[in-house]
Parts: sequence; structure tokens; C-alpha cells
Amino acid sequence: MYRFVGMALCLGMIAACGEQATESTEMAGAGPSVEVANTCTGTWPSYWQDPNPKFAQQWAGQPITNQPPTGWAGPVFQLSDAYPQQAVDDKAAQPWRAAEFDALFSPDTPQATKTALAEEYAWAVMEYIQAGNIGNQNVEDDWNVCENPVRPWFHMPFQTYDALTGREFTHGLTREAPVTFNLADPEHPEAGLNVNSTMWAVGFYNATAAYTLGQVWKSDGTVAMPTSDLSFDEGSVVGKPLFNTDSPEQFTILANMPALQANISDPSYCTCTPSPGESSCTLAEEAEQCGRSTSAFGPVSLLQFDIAVKDSRAPGTEWVFGTFVADGVRKASEPEPWNRISPLGLMWGNATPPAGQLAADYPADPRQNGFDDIVIFWDTVDMLNAAGGPVPSKAPGHLGCNSRLNGPADNANSSCMSCHGTGSVPDSNMHTPPIITQFSGGAVTSECVTPDSTDPSKGYDATLSAATVINDVTFAEVDGLWFADTPGASPFNATIQTASGPKNVLDGQPDYADGTKTWIATDYSLQMSGALGSWMQWQQHAAAMQADAESERVWSARVPRRGMLR
Repeated sequence: MYRFVGMALCLGMIAACGEQATESTEMAGAGPSVEVANTCTGTWPSYWQDPNPKFAQQWAGQPITNQPPTGWAGPVFQLSDAYPQQAVDDKAAQPWRAAEFDALFSPDTPQATKTALAEEYAWAVMEYIQAGNIGNQNVEDDWNVCENPVRPWFHMPFQTYDALTGREFTHGLTREAPVTFNLADPEHPEAGLNVNSTMWAVGFYNATAAYTLGQVWKSDGTVAMPTSDLSFDEGSVVGKPLFNTDSPEQFTILANMPALQANISDPSYCTCTPSPGESSCTLAEEAEQCGRSTSAFGPVSLLQFDIAVKDSRAPGTEWVFGTFVADGVRKASEPEPWNRISPLGLMWGNATPPAGQLAADYPADPRQNGFDDIVIFWDTVDMLNAAGGPVPSKAPGHLGCNSRLNGPADNANSSCMSCHGTGSVPDSNMHTPPIITQFSGGAVTSECVTPDSTDPSKGYDATLSAATVINDVTFAEVDGLWFADTPGASPFNATIQTASGPKNVLDGQPDYADGTKTWIATDYSLQMSGALGSWMQWQQHAAAMQADAESERVWSARVPRRGMLR
């Protein structure tokens, strides 16, 4: 296995972050101390209910459950936001960019060779992300990126406005999807055991990627709303650990994995009940009904770690996505807790089905025949599924549509890239494309459907949910859009060609204020898309409060549910 950790400090990257406070830091085994820039400026709120005075109005009228209590001795998250003001290329510390990996992206490369290259590539990226971020005696002290002595890392700002999903104060985790796992149950082998849980996650961006963040999120605490497609530079890297609320006793895969004491809400995925006659909760009602606690709900354990790399060798998409998963039972003797993981897969395309074909049966038998643009590590799949029950779509190793790459925390109808390819700047109505058509509220034909043999307008998706053709858009036509290899920094295409002309399956979206009728891409970044949506909501609420401070208080504003934007 190819294992590499780039330990050289890229001084140019540090300098590009601006004149930040520095301190002398010495890493164990890394030689003499070096001057390390502090990349956490306090410009943007670090977490929901952060008492940052510039944004304190956002929490007015809410019960405070997400600030360090008196006497708190644990970690307190700081947002790393000193984004580079010049482009940064860290190629010298990125071994996966070497020519030997060119063959990974060729459909002519034998599967065995491609699999070996994919494993080397994935681990090289993982160790690049880990360098300087892990290795403390207590995992609670890891991933404090403000003063990384190897290379700077940064966060996406403004994942803080919504009480239900906003960052918690200990580690900066945001609430993501609810996940129900169907696990083996000796007492009920025919049904298994359904265990409900919630995912919490945090993303890290290297300096190359953070340069693009800084073009939007300004150092004075304002936003330059994108009016043209965003593009991350070659060598941009994003790492994202995802933590699960289940205990190892419930879910054996989580045994021996890093566990964090986070300030979370009810693991059963707390939702807010609106007042009678209202369609949505106010911010204050959300905060009241879904309060946070560092002790009531137990720790969260590492289940999944996603990586994303901008790599122009990836034909079509220009991105590589990968997923590692918890493997603490097989790797119990691994001394570094964060390395008790194994790669689940790597993908740089969506295995786009030819026109008229379905994603659910293309390509044929991928476990036996492989993919041209995806590598799945089947031994890891089998390890995950050994803990699963009889419901394949809820087993821990369910993967995505027809075995495309997706992790345990993700939806069996999609893939990593099919979701992220929808990343878009919200339009003037705060609409973005649904990351999965099943999340469209019934407005779009479902994806990854196998039609009924007697009625092609009906069928079942990968979760065995019933599906029906909507607005005459066939299952194959929808698959052709959501599993397309959308080029990096290009708008998501929601238009099909019919006998009567082009048809927008999203019915008039997007509708930007300047009249733009194509989506403005966020270049596969769903976090950027979601953060911009939150910023737009805050701007609307702040303007209403300024216009009528007595009757339009921010805390009584109602936040529309945007549906799985993250």
C-alpha cells in the first residue's frame, strides 16, 4: 500500500492567508519548531448561537443551548476563515498528481491495476488531510485546524443560521441526514433490527480550495454572491468526517472508532412542530423544541470519511470523490484511532447510462465486471454488510444506485457524484436542484427506478419505494440527468429533449433576479450551496427587522425547509 504524509510546510500558503498571529509549534518527530499562522479570525460566527457581536441578532429570543456552559473545560470550535487571497498550488505535497496515476482514469486499464491505483490514490489524499490534524493523546483535541503546523485548513462559513442543523460548539459538527440501519438480529432474523440514528459532520478545505471560498466569503464579513459559475482550482482538496449517534453496542461497526462528546440534539432526528395554522416553525420554536446537550445524548462515533479532489484527469467531471468507512473491528490493533478505517470506493464519473437505459441496470453486474469510472472495494462492502439484516437498502454496505459509490450515511438511490453534481447557487426563490429527485416533494420523477414489467410508468426504486412517472418524464430520462457526468464548474442540466422541444423537469427553475435561466454552479460543492441559502435567509430576515423592528423580529422569522441542502 502506498502511504505518504507530506510534512513540508508550504510557507507560501501560510503567507497567502494574510498577516495572522503566529506562534512557534514543534511536531513530534517533525524537527525544529516552525512559525504557524493562526487561520481563525473570528470574522464569521463559529457555531449556531456563537456570541459573535456582529451576528448576535440571529440568536435573539432563542433559548441558548449551544454555547459553552459555565465551567466548560472541553474543546470550543473556532471557524478557520483567513482564506488565501491569492491562488495556491500545493502540487509538491500531493503525490496522487504524479503521472503514475494517469492510468487510473483510462477505461482500458485492467480492473486489478485500477483497484490498486485507487487504493493508493485514496490513502495519499487521506494522509494529506490528516497531516498535522491528528495524533494528539485525546481524539477530542484532533482536527483543531486553526494552527496546523503542516499546512493550513479552512471551514465553510455560515453553516450556523438554522437551529436544527447549525454547527454545534465543541467540534463544529452540523446535523446531516437521518439514517435507519437494518442490522442483523438473531431474535428476528426475517426482519432484522431497525436502528434510527443521525449523522453529524464537519468539512475541511485545503488552501487551494479555500481560495475559492474567499472569493465569496469576504474578510469583512460580507458575501459576494456568485453571478457566474464557481470553479475550484486544480489540487483543491476537501475532507469530511461523518459521525453517527448510534453506540457500538447497537452498531458493532462503530467499535474502537474515534468518539466525540458533541453538543447535539435528539439522535432520533428531532423535528419541529409548527404553531397551529402555520406551515413552518420560527427560529425560536426550532431552538426550543430541538435543544442541544453535551451529555444527554451520548458521544458520536466516526462512521464515514469522505474526500473530494479537483483533478482534471477525471474525464467529464474533473473531480474525484472517495469514501472511507469505519473498520474498527478488523483494525482494532491500529494505534492511530483515525486510521481504523478502510476505503469503500473511489469515483470520478457516474457510470452514465446510455440514452434510454436505466441507471438501475447499467452497467451489467458491476461487481463482476467493474466500472470504467468507479472502483468499489468489495471486501469493505462485505465487512459492512456482515452486520446488516435482510433489507439491502438499509444494510451498512448498501452503496448507491446499482453499486455506484455511496457510503453508509448516504441514499441507496444516488451516488456521491450524482448528488454533488447538483450543487448550485440558490435562485431568487431560494430554490436549488434536489440532490436526489426523491427529495423533490413529488414534483420530479424518481431516479434509480426499475419499471414494472407490465406498466413502464410505474416501478420501484432501490429502497423498494413505489415510483410513478411524473409529467411524462420517464425513469430513463431522469437517470440521464442526475447520473450525467456534469463537467466541473458547469451548470446542472435539468432539461430533457422531447419530440415537442426542450422540457425543464424542474418547472421554471432557476429564476435568478437578473433573469438568468440556467443554474449557477458551485462546482460540486453542496456546502457552498447550502451556506449561500442560509446567508440569503439571514439577509431577508435582517432587512425585515430593519424595516419594522417591532413586528418583524429575527427570532420570529420562519425558515423554509430547503430539503437536504448541505
